Amino acid sequence: MVRKRRNDERGDGGPGGLDRVLGVLDAAPAGLHDVAPAAAQLPSGLPPPLIDLYARCDGLRLFLDSVEVHPSAEVEARDGRWVFGELEGEELVIDERGRIWRNDESLDDLVCEGTRLERWLAGIVEALDLLYDADGEFADGVFDDDGELVPAVGERQLRAQLRRDPDAAGPRWRLGHALLAQDQIAEGRAELEAAVAAEPGFAWAWLDLARVSERLGELPGAVDEARAAAEAATAGHHPQAGYFHAQLARLAGLAGDDATRAAAARRAAELAPALKAAQLDGARDSLAAGDLTSARGLLDLLRAVWPRDLEVLELAGKV
Repeated sequence: MVRKRRNDERGDGGPGGLDRVLGVLDAAPAGLHDVAPAAAQLPSGLPPPLIDLYARCDGLRLFLDSVEVHPSAEVEARDGRWVFGELEGEELVIDERGRIWRNDESLDDLVCEGTRLERWLAGIVEALDLLYDADGEFADGVFDDDGELVPAVGERQLRAQLRRDPDAAGPRWRLGHALLAQDQIAEGRAELEAAVAAEPGFAWAWLDLARVSERLGELPGAVDEARAAAEAATAGHHPQAGYFHAQLARLAGLAGDDATRAAAARRAAELAPALKAAQLDGARDSLAAGDLTSARGLLDLLRAVWPRDLEVLELAGKV
């Protein structure tokens, strides 16, 4: 009788992804990781990737408490997804396709961290391992004098994740930002393009591409990318879809495409009726703090969507 091969096993009989990662954890310095024994019985309703994991261990704590995979009994089903752990205090979620998601603090939005559980786990283990020495202590030179992660180390971590999961849109997007921050514009843009190729519904990455094109003076391209961002946000019922349409209106106005600007402005007002008040409040706060750059940015968006609004015009006159 032919034995049915587990999803995690390789065709050559060698250890598959999950088994290989668990072997790495087992060989780590004592106290760095905590791997619970496999559960005798699993709750019903778990997705197959979690069943594969829990067949090997009933929960993990990695790199002290940096990563936690909850015991199987604590997995929470929520809106067609399952909350199964935490990374640096942010919930880890797996969807029905087996993709891993985490809330990104800079966006306050879910970002796809991995395309498969075993790839994500392998990548995050290798990324975090860069912070530690052979004794399980923080390695020299990974943090600066203020306790912040050295940017070069952060970039190495992202590349480690992407070696294991090249189509992970979240790490790819963050690598794009890291490169842009170093003025490596072409390289950063290429990473953002790879992020949207992997995850076409990643509206924030499309918008970042539009900003790169705007920065380079390529306004027609910026409009196309902002349109892709707005369409992705609308199709995904994104709670900030109106904001993406407002950005499309702003860029279309800069490009002299008033028809697109007007259509996007109408859509922004429909989808986000509270956007004008929020942007006005933000602009006023920025002015009060003496931050003219932020105030101008907010007003540029307001004038693109509400060009004849008296409140907008009055505030614009103060900048």
